[in-house]
Amino acid sequence: MNCKEPSLDMNWQDQRQELVDTMRKLDQLGMVSGSSGNASVRLPASGTQKKLFLVTPAGVSYDTLTAEQIVLVDDDMNPVGNTAESPTSEALLHKAVYDQRRDVEAIIHTHSVYASVQAVKAEAIPPIIDEMVVYIGGTIEVSEYGFPGTPELAENSLKALGDKRAAIIRNHGMFAVADTLKESLRVAELVERVAKIYVNAKMSGTIIPVPDHAVEAEREMYLTRTGLKLT
Repeated sequence: MNCKEPSLDMNWQDQRQELVDTMRKLDQLGMVSGSSGNASVRLPASGTQKKLFLVTPAGVSYDTLTAEQIVLVDDDMNPVGNTAESPTSEALLHKAVYDQRRDVEAIIHTHSVYASVQAVKAEAIPPIIDEMVVYIGGTIEVSEYGFPGTPELAENSLKALGDKRAAIIRNHGMFAVADTLKESLRVAELVERVAKIYVNAKMSGTIIPVPDHAVEAEREMYLTRTGLKLT
């Protein structure tokens, strides 16, 4: 049975609609299909005793997804309110990130093609273009394998993420995190573009990574712009 709706005079309709719009955008970009992939946003905890987040539902195609189908989940992973939908099977991953990374307010998980190529190769993407260090934090790591929807996948993915804004989930896909859903989408798109560049460049010949001194300077820029420096 679902929990009672929190005693708040709001339904977070704007956040729900933004999640719907984001998943449709990802679908149009070919980064998800059907009901694959998912997204969430963290909600303010004031006025409630439990931390809450909104997450996309399991098994609902994004071309028919509505704001009312977005699932409100509490810190114990219980759906809140009157909803017929269940949260995505990867809700554990979202919760693990929110618990560990206080700078993260939104998460996107995709099955985009080129990131998935790296996922099945279990091959990290080193810094090959400057902006991936500035906006992602450096090398895009690949997690150890974890069965979908399990604490193992969540734990392994969180370890691969570290203090960065994206990681690849082995044999599965990728996920991007940020302080807003719009920025998470930007990061997810950047990861797919970087992965495409990497796959094509590797087929063509030797890859020349960003010089170490530039990576170091760009990491400082990343830590400063994300507020992670000195935290």
